[in-house]
Amino acid sequence: MGALNLSQVLWEERQALAGKPLAFPRIETERADASPAAAEPVPPELGDIYRKLNGDDRWALCLSGGGIRSASFALGILQRIAALKVASKRDGKAGSALTEFEYLSTVSGGGYIGSWLSAWLCRERKAGLPNPVVSALNDRCTEGQIKDHEEAEPVSNLRRNSHFLAPSFSAISPDLWSDVAGVLRNLFLNWVLLVPPMILAVLLTKAVSFAMIDAHAITTANAPPWFLALMIVPTACFLIALSFSAANRPARGCINVPQPWFLLCDLAPFLIGAALLVFVLQSQYGLATLTQVTDALGFKFGAEVKGARFYANVMIRGAVLGVLFFLLSWLLAWVWPFVLGKSTQQALANRPKHPWIDLIAWGAAGAVFGLLSAAGLALLWIFSPPDADAAAARFACVLGLPWIVLARMVADVVYISFAEFLSEVDVGLEFQARSSGLFTLAYIGWLLWFGLVLGAPPAAAWIKSQLGTASAASLAAGGGLSGLLSVVLGASSKTKAAAEQVSGFRQYLSLNTIAAVAAAIFAATLVAVLSIGFDAAFAPFENGAGHMPWAIVMLVGGLLLLLIVAASLVLSINRYSLHSIYRNRLVRAFLGASRREHDRAKTKNKFTDFDSSDSPYLHELWQHGVRPHGADWKPFHVISGALNLVSSKNLAWQERMAAPFTFSPLHCGSGSAAFEDGAYRTTYATKTQPHPYGGPPLGLTLGTAMAISGAAVSPSMGYNSSPGVAFLMALFNVRLGWWLANPRGDNPDYAKPKPPFALRPFFMEMFGLTSERERWVYLTDGGHFENLGIYEMVRRRCRLIVVSDAGCDPDYSFEDLGNALRKIWIDLGVRIDMHRLDLLKKRFTERPSPATEGPYWTVGDILYKDADGGDSQNGLLLYFKSGLHGTEPMGVLSYAIAHASFPHETTLNQFFSESQFESYRALGYEIADRAFKSGVVPEAPTVPPTFRAIVTELKSKIPAT
Repeated sequence: MGALNLSQVLWEERQALAGKPLAFPRIETERADASPAAAEPVPPELGDIYRKLNGDDRWALCLSGGGIRSASFALGILQRIAALKVASKRDGKAGSALTEFEYLSTVSGGGYIGSWLSAWLCRERKAGLPNPVVSALNDRCTEGQIKDHEEAEPVSNLRRNSHFLAPSFSAISPDLWSDVAGVLRNLFLNWVLLVPPMILAVLLTKAVSFAMIDAHAITTANAPPWFLALMIVPTACFLIALSFSAANRPARGCINVPQPWFLLCDLAPFLIGAALLVFVLQSQYGLATLTQVTDALGFKFGAEVKGARFYANVMIRGAVLGVLFFLLSWLLAWVWPFVLGKSTQQALANRPKHPWIDLIAWGAAGAVFGLLSAAGLALLWIFSPPDADAAAARFACVLGLPWIVLARMVADVVYISFAEFLSEVDVGLEFQARSSGLFTLAYIGWLLWFGLVLGAPPAAAWIKSQLGTASAASLAAGGGLSGLLSVVLGASSKTKAAAEQVSGFRQYLSLNTIAAVAAAIFAATLVAVLSIGFDAAFAPFENGAGHMPWAIVMLVGGLLLLLIVAASLVLSINRYSLHSIYRNRLVRAFLGASRREHDRAKTKNKFTDFDSSDSPYLHELWQHGVRPHGADWKPFHVISGALNLVSSKNLAWQERMAAPFTFSPLHCGSGSAAFEDGAYRTTYATKTQPHPYGGPPLGLTLGTAMAISGAAVSPSMGYNSSPGVAFLMALFNVRLGWWLANPRGDNPDYAKPKPPFALRPFFMEMFGLTSERERWVYLTDGGHFENLGIYEMVRRRCRLIVVSDAGCDPDYSFEDLGNALRKIWIDLGVRIDMHRLDLLKKRFTERPSPATEGPYWTVGDILYKDADGGDSQNGLLLYFKSGLHGTEPMGVLSYAIAHASFPHETTLNQFFSESQFESYRALGYEIADRAFKSGVVPEAPTVPPTFRAIVTELKSKIPAT
């Protein structure tokens, strides 16, 4: 209860922008004359809402992602729009063009400057002063005898903090070393959470091998009573798995159930049975009992049978047992319809098939399964070193279960070879392929894990004896360096984008392949080192049985489990990522910039210079019941993040791996099709939602939303996710994302600030298991879904959209724009036609070079009428692209000549100097200035045009060809 759908959210935003009080009992209007009134009913159809929104003629300013680079460029755009005098679309009066925009949409780095503006507007409003922000964006004043053309304090503070992660350039700066100390502290605390489960996994694996060693000593003379009962378990497990498989196969058609039932009733019991069978057959008592069973069936052979004949007899016995097991499971298959319900498919009597062929095929498969399983046992006897129980146990542990699983897969192939004589041929072939694929994953996983854990110590000992002590350490160091390489490539501000700057798709493939291979090498090295270290640590406790005492195993396992539970309950998965370090510095630089220094000095921590008062709460950004025009102007700020869906079941999203997630003064959530009708929560308490979304006491802060929107580097990164690298990025705490409660209506944890048990979401993050189905969702940079902020504004049917694109795109491939337009068409059904993007081609490639005039902008048509019908009107999109033509002011050109990658320097660089900050800001201002001068109608120079008229004029000047 309490969640809102997309229609409700869009309608309430519309009401708020009209200055109407919302029907939230716990929210009071901020004007005495704004009397509470019943809210207008939400139209029943989303299409009706879209047409209403279109008729409202709202405008939006979109600031793209790109870190501090985008923020600096967007500041110049903002300042020039604020300085532009236009006739108001509402009353025709002259005023700043900035106040014509009802929406501010930001992503990532654009959110830095957008949040700075929203916080500044909020503080001036709360101070009860007339709105000075728009005019102050460009003001310069001279005061007294010392200030010479000083900018407004919030603007000058931005310049001072452009090096925001570590404001001081000094190598011995406390800011720099506090960053280092914070990173190391959080890394250590994450390892406290993560390393114990890894050690416990190694311990459990070794415990299996210890059990195998002990099994060698179990004979008919000393067999404990529980062992006989244990021998029954693999028999029961095999019968459950095989009878389920016989019932679920399309040719039989007793049941028809989805994959989760296959995993639960076939794969899991078969693997358990296989592991226990290997354990039982390691004991003399188990072999003797099995011999007695086959003797009773009439397949007895004397002790004089030896050599090849002996092994042949063993395999014959295995084949007979396999046939018996499979035939019994075939009969038991009729039980499953009573457990899971009968299949709704066509009855077997109505299917064309040869009678009894299914039973014959199943029996043949059983013979092959038994034969191969017995052959594996024979091979184990042949190749196991004599009088070396520990080595034989390791050998059986690593290869025993995979061999039995392989035998099952070959048996399935034998069965399906009769496909032409069975019904449902094509479906049966696909069934066999899918089930074999899942079994393959299981046995490869077992083989790799047990092979590494149990094989690493003897392998290290052999390497040490053959090549010397230093060689093993060198191999481990090489594995560690591969991990560092993987993390660097994975975190390199989207390896894909970085690679495409070098040499296109081919280089992209190579870099991603290198990152994935390096991650795999490091993961294998890590497991091997943990196993070797475990053996070395507990070697003094080893008893005569060939392994450490079981009491020590239980004690160590219990302590590890206790530490895991305690760490998961105490440590916050959010607080000890890199997010808090990143957010605190963003808040200080951008949100604290709008506070007067003498006010901030009263509340900040004088030792650290951080102040929790720098960031307002999201809900504080909006005045309820006040029309946001004139002196009360403020844009409705929509901050875009990405909800990661790396393991979503929607196959259409395998490329995007993310859904949009927005933060606004009224709501937080997603209107994605991942949720049936959208899933939003209000930023404050209401009658149906007793607590604000995101955590007590007052919900999410603007700083948290801004930092989530800018969380560019994380194990899950939407369409930039790399499963091979995610493990290492999580391990080394390269995590800027944030876990929040799923905003859907059935989630009782919506008001909690973090998952209560940290380990599970940590593993979801590490292994790429994030999805929309969980109670907690993982949020990262909005650019991991759409980097320009256009998507949500088209959803709101804004009729005029201005986009500032300062993404890293040195080749002008327009990847961000193409991604946005493609998703808008697929998800929202709205086509946007951009005109002559080819005119925004790359110029000034060799610096200095002859100057080339050309546009930095283009205009597109937003075809709302085609999407919504009725009386909807199309919209306009003015697109500014950061570029360099060689005709810019000398202050910009001098920096560009010295820095060849300007204005597309890497997003990894978040340490801007004064000249760098000013060059990007001035470039943004210059680009907007040239556009607006070009768009002014020359026939009426004394009458300010409307902003729409300027954009329309710009569109008319775009050459047709």
